[in-house]
Amino acid sequence: MKHTMTILIAALALGAGAAGQPMEKSEAQIITSRMIPYPKQVAVTDGPVVKINRELAVTITLTNGVCGLEKRTSRLFKSYFGVSPALTFKTDASLVIPKDGYRFKVASDSGLAVEASDEGGVLNALKTLRQLAEPERGVEKLSCYFLPEMAVEDAPAVAFRGMHLCWFPENDEAFIEKCIRMAAYYKFNYLVLELWAVFDYKAHPEFSWAEKKVKAKTIHRLTRLAREQGLTLIPQLNLFGHAPASRHISGKHPVLDFHPEMQPLFEPDGWTWCLSNPATRRYLTEMALELYEAFERPPYFHIGCDEAYSMATCLACRKANYAALLKGHLLYLHKLFGERGTKIMMWHDMLLVAGDPRWKGYVAGGSAKIGTEALLDALPRDIAICDWQYGAAPKKDAAQWPTMQYFYEKGFPVLACPWKNAEGVRSQARLVREKGMAGMLCTTWNYMHSLDMYRMLYAGAHAAWGYEGTGWNASSAFNQHLRQVGWDMPVTRYRDTGVAQWQVPPENALLH
Repeated sequence: MKHTMTILIAALALGAGAAGQPMEKSEAQIITSRMIPYPKQVAVTDGPVVKINRELAVTITLTNGVCGLEKRTSRLFKSYFGVSPALTFKTDASLVIPKDGYRFKVASDSGLAVEASDEGGVLNALKTLRQLAEPERGVEKLSCYFLPEMAVEDAPAVAFRGMHLCWFPENDEAFIEKCIRMAAYYKFNYLVLELWAVFDYKAHPEFSWAEKKVKAKTIHRLTRLAREQGLTLIPQLNLFGHAPASRHISGKHPVLDFHPEMQPLFEPDGWTWCLSNPATRRYLTEMALELYEAFERPPYFHIGCDEAYSMATCLACRKANYAALLKGHLLYLHKLFGERGTKIMMWHDMLLVAGDPRWKGYVAGGSAKIGTEALLDALPRDIAICDWQYGAAPKKDAAQWPTMQYFYEKGFPVLACPWKNAEGVRSQARLVREKGMAGMLCTTWNYMHSLDMYRMLYAGAHAAWGYEGTGWNASSAFNQHLRQVGWDMPVTRYRDTGVAQWQVPPENALLH
């Protein structure tokens, strides 16, 4: 559905709208610019504002009743607006609203009416309302918020709306929580959390930095917090390449830097797991299942598997039938999680032969020697392929993204995985929508701060919800939303506010 903004209230399913007069365009834009992602239909009038207080009449109508949603909605009203008005829930099986979609009308004569098909839609409506709400005017201290008379309707453009977030040793719990809350606020419904050697493994404590351990109870808390916000956390553990769970340019290895006796678990350079060693499978299984339990048995588990550039370099692996080793490894992981009702996700690059002219200009890291194409054909078709392409599409392809189409035509669920190139994000999202692919998994890596944080969340949220326009500059709205998330936590330290830990990096502040 095309996104529109009208000054006159459109005749949405909630009714013909309030009786207010059309709002002047520039004022309407001030109000509507606060919404990220921008909804499909927005209409504002210049009628009396509506206070969000205990007297506000709030009616929420769902296609099917959702048990327990009443208390959850009341808690969120209290958290967002400082009050819990009386909520009236109704059921109307005739409503036709997509999953996670919603519509609402704010009117001075009737209050707030929300319609949704499910709890996801209700939560998304509340997030939009929070972005629109203004604090009362003419007082010293806040006692309530108000909303303009308006009507809004929206629905996501893709089913899987994901963000990939790294927990580096340099990050702390407050930063990760802030990112989780922002992803939920911008209506992503999945977040892949990759723990870079920071999880406190009980079975194998040597796989995390001794002074940087994150306890399972912390992951439990964040998993439940995310769920309350409508976001599902998915763990990632690198089970092929990226074995050190450290950036390659750092040269760090949490295991081998301190435990040289464990070298047989890895290829000689330490970057790739040794698949010919039976102990490797036991080691990875025990760690993966610990993470699986810490994340409270999620519906997906991301097994990584990218950039295994040193595969088949040890004596045993280079003399083995490596294609059979890798195939057995992936099928074992598929079965391990499948028996628990969980699907696996993996990066795409090792499944495409590097140097194949079909992929010129795109990411491909597989080997013809190990039979990459045959390996792909042997994999179960419920493995989600996460195709990471970080720039804009080469002009020769006119944004066709051939690698994504290749996996899609092979029958796999495909997730487009852009990074911080806004046009690349929009272009990949178009293909996902046109082909009906599984969705998007927007990556952030070590850039989740400052303007990059804003750009990635802003572009990713809009793309997942189908908004094509670049709109006006919404960085001020982003800062406002980040501040609201800080209130929810609540933040107590200088470094936990804003988009960057420091305005002046500490090392620069010491220079004279």
